[in-house]
Amino acid sequence: MEQHRLLLQAIEALDQAGIPYAITGSWASISYGMPRTTHDIDIVADLTVDQARQLAQAFPPPFYADAVWIEEAAALKQFFNVIDPTTGLKVDFWPLEDTDFARERFARRQRVSVFGKDIWMLSPEDVILSKLLWYQQSESDTQWRDIVGVWRVQQEKLDLDYLRGWAVRLGLTDLLERVTQS
Repeated sequence: MEQHRLLLQAIEALDQAGIPYAITGSWASISYGMPRTTHDIDIVADLTVDQARQLAQAFPPPFYADAVWIEEAAALKQFFNVIDPTTGLKVDFWPLEDTDFARERFARRQRVSVFGKDIWMLSPEDVILSKLLWYQQSESDTQWRDIVGVWRVQQEKLDLDYLRGWAVRLGLTDLLERVTQS
């Protein structure tokens, strides 16, 4: 299975189960910034326990999508993934966290056309902020390239007041300043 087909399958499963979601991570930064390869698909999902089994059923064997694990993860608001063992491709599902920033970025998600389908994706500003948070923890060169790529491609369209305001609240001001100077 090709990665874009897995992305579309995941979106279809989320839509069918009525699960609010937003694409984040590499796919979002690629969509708004510079192309690169990635090995997973990251999705923030506002998943309930009742929806968990339906989501798991959307990925029959050979997928690894353990319904019990997904239900437990939904109940505990924890990360889980679905894996295609034949290709090694995976979808990482991140719970919608109960923080001001998480709720705000989810509320600001946008409909974006990807492979002819309209899907929910975090806004470019929120992709930058989210990746800055990851970079702050890991100092990953890949995260930094993604951040700078989104900045360079989108900077004329970005809501700089929103970006700077959240950078202050999240303790990312110095890092955001570095991005704007790159």
